[in-house]
Amino acid sequence: MDGDDLGSIEEFTLLLRDGELVDFRPVRQNDKETLQKGMLALSSKSRYFRFFSPILKLPATQLQNFTEIDHQNHVAWIALAHNEPEDRGLGIARFIRMQNQPEIAEFGVVVIDSYQQRSLGTILLEVLLRMASIKGIEILRGYVLPDNTVMSNWLGRLGAVGVYEDGVYRMDLNVSDDLFSSKCRKVLTDSGLKT
Repeated sequence: MDGDDLGSIEEFTLLLRDGELVDFRPVRQNDKETLQKGMLALSSKSRYFRFFSPILKLPATQLQNFTEIDHQNHVAWIALAHNEPEDRGLGIARFIRMQNQPEIAEFGVVVIDSYQQRSLGTILLEVLLRMASIKGIEILRGYVLPDNTVMSNWLGRLGAVGVYEDGVYRMDLNVSDDLFSSKCRKVLTDSGLKT
């Protein structure tokens, strides 16, 4: 399903902590080039932390998997530079429901380096949490490399429980309205992301 078929769920614009406006919307099939350009805006360290590999470019099959999604079991939202004609991607967040445990979804968040530590990742995670709540998902599960202490500490502060297995931390974050900031909750609710 294309992002345009999401009914009442619309895109929205929100101020980052430093006052910059950023546009948020569901990922669409035509976002392949935006995602590929976003990969180039990531440092090798950020790519490694997100993909567990120094991957420079997404293969065509992965681009297809990342953009041709159903917005039910696979949900993805993208953050874009406000009012830029080329839709410059700043970050993306997604979850994919686990087939054998439908109340759990594996998630990932990535933000280009120049927008890290500016509240963008937090907003993207809040969107995922709201969407997970709507879709009946109880736990968002992320996998974090041991040397990615920024991510593991951040998720830990949000209440995620980490278990070390197979060389990575499995971080389980309970889906809860308590995690939404009041500012983001209002924007998401006004945008149609209601539970």
